[in-house]
Amino acid sequence: MSGIKKQSSQLAVIGLAAALMGIGQNGLLVSLPFLVEQSAFDLPTWSILIAIGSFLFLPSAPFWGRVSDRHGPKRVVIQALAGMAVSFSLLALFAIVSRDSSLWYVWCLSGLVIARVIYGCTVSGMVPASQHWAIMLCGEQSRLQAITSVSIGLSVGRLVGPVISIFALKISPFAPLMIMVLLPVIALCGALLLPAPQLTNQSDKVKLSLPWLPSRRLWRYLTSGLLLCAAIALLQYSFSPLIGALTDWPTGQISDAIGVLLTISAACTFVTQVVVIKKKRITPEQMYRLGSLMLLLGLAMFLVSQIWMLTLAMVFTAAGAALLVPAYTSAATAQYADSPGAVAGYISMSHTIGYGLASLLAFTATLSPSYPIYLCVLFASIIVMTAFAPMQQNALKAETRL
Repeated sequence: MSGIKKQSSQLAVIGLAAALMGIGQNGLLVSLPFLVEQSAFDLPTWSILIAIGSFLFLPSAPFWGRVSDRHGPKRVVIQALAGMAVSFSLLALFAIVSRDSSLWYVWCLSGLVIARVIYGCTVSGMVPASQHWAIMLCGEQSRLQAITSVSIGLSVGRLVGPVISIFALKISPFAPLMIMVLLPVIALCGALLLPAPQLTNQSDKVKLSLPWLPSRRLWRYLTSGLLLCAAIALLQYSFSPLIGALTDWPTGQISDAIGVLLTISAACTFVTQVVVIKKKRITPEQMYRLGSLMLLLGLAMFLVSQIWMLTLAMVFTAAGAALLVPAYTSAATAQYADSPGAVAGYISMSHTIGYGLASLLAFTATLSPSYPIYLCVLFASIIVMTAFAPMQQNALKAETRL
């Protein structure tokens, strides 16, 4: 019994570390209008700064995944938390200094770039290492449960991040940034107290078996991750024109409606993933296929020209995505059981590419509010075909039921 409590407490700390990514990402977006107003930098500059950190996830996430496989996930999680605290400290410092004097503009901009580079090069290891750590705690037989516990942490972070920022902004425009300095420090103290998980003895041959570029065995899952993130991000980009086309609401009311949809999405994701952990008779492959169908149905419902339908569409879309992420992550890591960190890094990289693809296609919303939704439905259809495609060797059907 004490062993179970100890494992649960360790998973809670790991989930908190993962939640900080969601809190930081969504909290920063909520704070963005106030940062533009209070600092010396306009919205395009802040957007580029945020994109710099996200872009650096591409090379660094697989790298930290390999470090986790070789040296253990604890040191990767610790450096990610430290990097997050340092990054937000610099972000707050140079944003505050920039508003006092235009003479410091270049120096403050350089400082903000350095802050985002630190973020991208360190925090990118958080999710791969957290998933690796959770798998080591729960065991190979509970791979899906371990990965879903980390996904729940991310979902909770995305859910409470905007709420924390909204209340913090009442104190100061820079209060959310300061909170994102404090929270990683608290999580860092908790992580330092945890015992480092024991790595299994691996031969050099096994350690080097995973190629630097993803193999064909992972394409199925990486494709799903890329297209899922592209569809979700593109959907979020199209919320404003889509709601504007269906109503004559003012901008403030449209903004409130978007906030409601995002809250519904986060809540449905959280509930779905909690239910998945408790229901231990469902296989990852069943989750994969059911999630792809629910995602397709939800995105297609956004094409119905009724404002009330958006809520129901968001429920199906969020639930489908909540099933898909742990399913294909569990599937991919099962292909290389000795290198779960590196595989999780590949998946994080595919997610980043998906978000980047969505940003390139966001202009279609200016042509017609429905065009991005058509693309989302196309992406979801490809995911369905991928999910129902004949499985190759070492597929999830051979995996132990949870």
